[in-house]
Amino acid sequence: MLEGRSQLWKKIEIVGDIAIIPVPFHFDPDELRKYAQEVMDRTKVKSVWGRKRDVGGTFRLPTYLHLAGDERSDTLYREHGSLFYLDIRKVFFSQKLTFEHRRIAEAVKRDEIVVNMFSGFGAISILSYKIGRPKVVYSIDLNPHAYYYMMVNVELNNAYGVIPIYGDAFSKMRKLEEADRIISPLPERDKEAYSVAMEKLKPGGTLHLFAEVKVERGEDPVVKAMSRFPGSVNGRIVRSTNPGKYHVVLDIVKKPGIREGI
Repeated sequence: MLEGRSQLWKKIEIVGDIAIIPVPFHFDPDELRKYAQEVMDRTKVKSVWGRKRDVGGTFRLPTYLHLAGDERSDTLYREHGSLFYLDIRKVFFSQKLTFEHRRIAEAVKRDEIVVNMFSGFGAISILSYKIGRPKVVYSIDLNPHAYYYMMVNVELNNAYGVIPIYGDAFSKMRKLEEADRIISPLPERDKEAYSVAMEKLKPGGTLHLFAEVKVERGEDPVVKAMSRFPGSVNGRIVRSTNPGKYHVVLDIVKKPGIREGI
């Protein structure tokens, strides 16, 4: 039997006309499909997919299982007043990040030079441009599908101050001008991202660094993460990925003299 049915309902993510449900570690495929059909019957979605907790690989993509409805994984999705086109199987997506998308976008100031090192389908980049009105947002991603959807989303939102860049952020960053604000939403490469970002950040500029931290019982993930990265002035937990492992986001201000990594 499928355990925790009421808990699963709380974890459903609705992305446009697609529903994503978490796949328990131990599950009965037939029970999971019955549950997916129940989701179809009780919502207006056209397709239901199950997402395993196995994010990995170069592009941080989990395994998806088609459970009900159309066997289609692309959709139009609204977030904070903007419209995005994406394919959940080809680009990284998590509704748990929508609060941070808005928070970071609201921190952006008019006429800033902003760099998003790992931009995916462009959500933070486009929201930052539309809400903060910076001079430019350089939006980098190595995933060719993310680059494609980012270009589409720039058109959908008339966000022509967002400049999509295809390639490795660590090499592309070195060719860009110094930035007032850098966003690094790839927790698994936090140390390298911090080092590269600090080289390109103007004194007084801000780095929004997503970091991965492991803690023992009683340890505070935010405090531990902030202690690892000089210049941290604020932090919050984004999500728990495994027992004792967290993703946190840090706001880091570059002080005079800080140029190299940790």
